[in-house]
Parts: sequence; structure tokens; C-alpha cells
Amino acid sequence: MIRLSFPHMTARAVLTCQLLLLLLSLALCMVWSMQHVEGQRQAIPKGGELSYLPRGEYLKLAVLGYRNIVADFIWLKAVQNFAGRKQSRASYLAAYHAADIATDLNPDFVHAYKASGTILSVWANMPNESVAILKKGVQNNPTVWELPFFLGYDYYYDLHDPQTAAKYFQDAARLPGAPGWLGKLAAKMTVQAGDPDAALEFLQRLYQATADERTREGLLERMKEVEAERRIRLLESAVKQYRDRYGALPKELNDLASKGLLATIPEDPRGGQFVIRHPDGAIVSTMPHQRLRVYEN
Repeated sequence: MIRLSFPHMTARAVLTCQLLLLLLSLALCMVWSMQHVEGQRQAIPKGGELSYLPRGEYLKLAVLGYRNIVADFIWLKAVQNFAGRKQSRASYLAAYHAADIATDLNPDFVHAYKASGTILSVWANMPNESVAILKKGVQNNPTVWELPFFLGYDYYYDLHDPQTAAKYFQDAARLPGAPGWLGKLAAKMTVQAGDPDAALEFLQRLYQATADERTREGLLERMKEVEAERRIRLLESAVKQYRDRYGALPKELNDLASKGLLATIPEDPRGGQFVIRHPDGAIVSTMPHQRLRVYEN
């Protein structure tokens, strides 16, 4: 083993040289790794290189006092994968991995928690990963009310667990800076867990609390889905009244208006058209639509 000797240098200078040698060694390893990955780039899906990033606990040792700078760089790489509207699941997973590492290096990186949490849920349809990054954010930043608020969204809308959602809303309502309406909304959603009106109010509040335009666009689409559900329920209630009164289903929805059960036939807010399905009388749309489980009785 070769031992380096610095007979004319102070202890501090020796330590500095040793650190520089360590950084040089790391740089050479990184260059080799990048060349290796570049040579196989054609076989790696978009964002796949992020999957090769080592865990944050190992990077902490490697980057020394530059954790926040490296965290910012890794987050920028994650954003490139989060940006596209039709990313693959593998690409979203790679971005999630990068966001996880960035927040290991900088646990106070609140924006990374919020942005990755909302995108993973609203666009990627990956609520479990969204919950994981947001819970990590809550643990490291317990006074930021938006983090438990977004967790409430995951549990209410995607995981269909209004009781857990209400708990997170209540947690958020108690934190500094939380809006006054949040506590009332938490109580309302606990009592009216299956009510589309409560769900619509919640989505509107979340829309107001979200700055990212792409996430807001996704929330607008979900608001249309909730409004469609509300109108379907209205039509199904009128169909039931018609059947109770006349002993048969209406031939078409316009019969509900002609018999005075509805003033007008509502339109599908997503651009489709509601029709009555025979013989069960269910209301369906010409737009692809799946009844939202969160609203089932």
C-alpha cells in the first residue's frame, strides 16, 4: 500500500489535499459511469439513467458540503421527466426515485415534495408513490400545511379512504398559515364522504392552493368528472321517480323534462352526451367514463 507523505505541509493543508484527491477519484468514477451509461443509452428508456443514481444516504457521503447544490441538480433532472404529459410508468418511477434522492440530500426541499406529490397523483396515477414522498415531506417539514393537505387529496380521491383523508385535512388545518376554510371542509368531508358537492368543493380548494399550471389543468379535468357524476345522479334520481310514477322506464331522457321531473336535461361537462341505458335505467355517457368509486354509496 502506498502512503502519501506531506512533510512540509500543515495538518489542514494535508486534509485539503486528501479531500481534493477524494473528489478527483469520485469525478473519475462519475466520468467512467457516464461513459458506460452513454454506451448503452439506446437500450435505456427515457429517464432510465435516473434509476442508476445511488441512494441518498450514500450520496450524502460523496458530495460532502454540497448537498443542496447536488439536490437542486438532481431535482432539475427529475423535472425533465415529470414535464411530459404522456410519460411512461418507468419514466415517472425514475423521476420519483430522483425526487426521493433530492429530498434525502435536502430534507427541507418543500417544493420538491409538493410538486412530485401532486404530479404523481394527478398525472401519473401513482398515488402510493405520491403518498410516500408526501409523508416524507410531512416528517421533515411538519409545519407546512400544504403537505398533509395534498395527502388528504390522495386518500380521498385516489385511495378512496375519506376517514384517513379527513385526518390529514384536520392536521393541515391546525398548522400555521392554513386557510380558515380548511377545518370546515375537513368536517364536511367526514360527514359527507360520498357527496359529490363536498368533493367538488375540495377540488376547487386544491386548485386554488396549487401553483403548477399543469397540475391545475389535471385538477380541472377531475372537476369535470365530479360534475359529470353529480349530473348522472340527478338524472338517475329523476329516472327512478319516472319509473315509480309510470311503472316503466322513459324511452329517452327528454321524457323526464316533458313530464316535469326536470326543467332541462343536463349536458355532460366533458363534451359527451348522457343517455339512458335499457333495461336497467342506468345513465351512461357517450364519453368514455367509469363511475368514480369514491362516490359509491
